[in-house]
Amino acid sequence: MKITEARFLGASASPGGGPPPRLPEVAVAGRSNVGKSSLLNALLGRHGLARTSSTPGRTRQLNFFVVNDRFVVVDLPGYGFAVGSAAERKGWGPLVEGYLRQRPTLRGVALLVDLRRGLEEEEGELLAFLAHVGLPAAVVATKVDKLARGVRGRALSALQAAVDPAVPVLGFSARTGEGREGLWRVVRAWLDAPERRL
Repeated sequence: MKITEARFLGASASPGGGPPPRLPEVAVAGRSNVGKSSLLNALLGRHGLARTSSTPGRTRQLNFFVVNDRFVVVDLPGYGFAVGSAAERKGWGPLVEGYLRQRPTLRGVALLVDLRRGLEEEEGELLAFLAHVGLPAAVVATKVDKLARGVRGRALSALQAAVDPAVPVLGFSARTGEGREGLWRVVRAWLDAPERRL
């Protein structure tokens, strides 16, 4: 997909907030240290659009980015190893769950998983929740460039075997761009789908 414009649209730190639902949206979820900001910047071809940090867990709100004035990419707060008080972390649950349940323009969720760690309990729970609310999902295995090709292939196969067969598993490297086109194919299919019924 050719990206002609990508810009920050707005943010929400409370359930039900954020820009009014207008354009179709796709969300990006994952643990705080999985490389979400790097993936977003690589995917949208805009260095620095999503801020990367040496300290994981800096995203504490939903961040909305409008692309080509046609659709919106939403960066969800990270979970797991994250910075913030216990009260802040507890507040992220209703924020994210409310968005995933109630946003009529949301078409699908890309769940990022560090290929070196595989699928952990929290990722499995999120995939089950997405299936429960009827949202399509894809598992994006990041940092594939850090594994040798043979090890990478076995890890991707194991990851695919651990999820529902309807959920695609894609390898991705923000450093090399590997997997970018495959992820765009999934996103395009989501964007072309009808609006969800709540």
